[in-house]
Amino acid sequence: MGLIQSLNVPFDGKKIVEFHTNSTIVSKMLDEIIIDFAGLIADIEDLKVDKSVLDKEIEKRISSQKGIYEPEAIKKLIFDTIYGYGVLQALIGDAKISDIDIPKYDYVLVKREGHIEKTDLKFDSEFEFERFCKLLIIRHGGMINEVDSHCRVSDKVNHLRINVCIPPRNVYGTSLNIRKHIPHSFSYSELVQVGLCDEKSLLILSEINRTKSNVLICGKGAAGKTTLLRTLIDTGDEYERVLICETDTELYPQKQNAIVQYIKKNEFGGKILTLSDLIREGLTMSLDTYCIGEIVGGEAWDFIKAGYTDHRVMATIHASSALDALDRLLMLVENETRIKETQLMQMISKVVSYIVYIHAYKICEITKVEAYDDGYKFQRMYSKTTFSETVL
Repeated sequence: MGLIQSLNVPFDGKKIVEFHTNSTIVSKMLDEIIIDFAGLIADIEDLKVDKSVLDKEIEKRISSQKGIYEPEAIKKLIFDTIYGYGVLQALIGDAKISDIDIPKYDYVLVKREGHIEKTDLKFDSEFEFERFCKLLIIRHGGMINEVDSHCRVSDKVNHLRINVCIPPRNVYGTSLNIRKHIPHSFSYSELVQVGLCDEKSLLILSEINRTKSNVLICGKGAAGKTTLLRTLIDTGDEYERVLICETDTELYPQKQNAIVQYIKKNEFGGKILTLSDLIREGLTMSLDTYCIGEIVGGEAWDFIKAGYTDHRVMATIHASSALDALDRLLMLVENETRIKETQLMQMISKVVSYIVYIHAYKICEITKVEAYDDGYKFQRMYSKTTFSETVL
């Protein structure tokens, strides 16, 4: 939120001087608060500490400043910056917006109902934008600086995934991407209503869930993979015990018999936990199902191994077709083992029962993987090729 808009200061004579004085004071105080109370801010966001503790510290600092113009307005601006999303708050609250993308401080894009739009919003300067982004990371338990100049965190209250990059990783300044997740999982009928599937594909999905079959959901970013996976989790057998392993919190299951765990990065201190660690240690938890929010690396091999322990496995992966999904899984697995490629492909065919390909928030393919014999043997259960990309 720009200071001019927040304080509504008229630009004449003495008021101009007061405005610039207040602007300097607010910037200085925000910098001090972020540095001095980083841990407290993160604890408040995690509900470990009541925010009144920080409120009192902020009020002390404001009251200690002499000659402040409209101290209550300044206090509100600081509180909104510390606890809220400032100029982006209206976008966070807009249910039709799924993504907020800011490659530059004065260029704010949103994806609204699948369409990208440029907004009139902007931050006052690169300096204010970078400070705002660093604060978001700190609030949600992350760390970002010139050495570690990229960080991804989750806002569990607002169901957001937040990605920030700063220089020197970014050449031309700070960038921010916010992915918004729906606050609840869709029912089967709601999937049809929003157009992600139709009645025919819905019947196949419900049968996959009824038989507790292994499933791999593929597509590019923001295609709807997580949305579908959430529905499969929450509409499954009530007593199916599911372990959800994620890099960042994104699935937010409503199912009671689900355990959600996410990795522990090195900046948090103590023992580092990877997705592979979570999957491996889950073997001692009397599970029925492993669910990996997104396969991007070495956890691909743990996904295959879990499927060989008579557990149901579910996951998402970035790929542009059913065959591409298996090829990408193979590529990731090959980095983790010396087993021959043909044997790995046979193992993959035994673990992955169904592949669902989603494009632009619509299910386009559901493919059953039947075997491997000099190549994968597929049965296409459903196809809706209303898109330009190559399919099987």
